[in-house]
Amino acid sequence: MNDNLDALAVLITGPMVGVELAVAVFFTPLIARLPDDAFRAARGRAARVLGAVMPFWYVGSLLLLAVATVRAGGGIRGWLCGGAAGLLAAVVLLTVTMLVPINTRIAKWPATGEVSRELAARWDRLHQVRVVALLVLFAMLAFAVT
Repeated sequence: MNDNLDALAVLITGPMVGVELAVAVFFTPLIARLPDDAFRAARGRAARVLGAVMPFWYVGSLLLLAVATVRAGGGIRGWLCGGAAGLLAAVVLLTVTMLVPINTRIAKWPATGEVSRELAARWDRLHQVRVVALLVLFAMLAFAVT
C-alpha cells in the first residue's frame, strides 16, 4: 500500500472509531444517570448532531478502505484491508437499517412528556455491537499498514 494512503486511512478511520467508543463508554452511561428532562435534551441533541456528521465520516472511511484494499493487491495486506472494508460495510448496513431509525425517533423526542429509556437502551446495545465491530476492523487496518 501507499504510505500516504495508509496514513490517511488510519487518520480518518481511527478517530471515527474513537468517537464511537467514547459514546459507548463515557457519554451514554453518564447521560443515563440524568433526570428525564436533561436525559431527553442530551440524547436528542447528540442524536441530531452526530446523526448529521457521522454518515460522511463512515462513507469517507469506507471509500478509503475500499481504495486501500484495491491498492494493497493480494497477500495478507489485501486480505486485512478487504476484511476491514467488508466489516465496515456491515457496520454501515447495521447502522442504516437499525440504529438510524432509532436515532431519528430519539432526535424527535418532544420537549415534554414521556421519555423512552427503553428505546435509548436498545440503541445503546446495538451501538455496543457496532463499536466491537469497529474496534476489530481498526485492528485489521492497523495490522495491514504496519
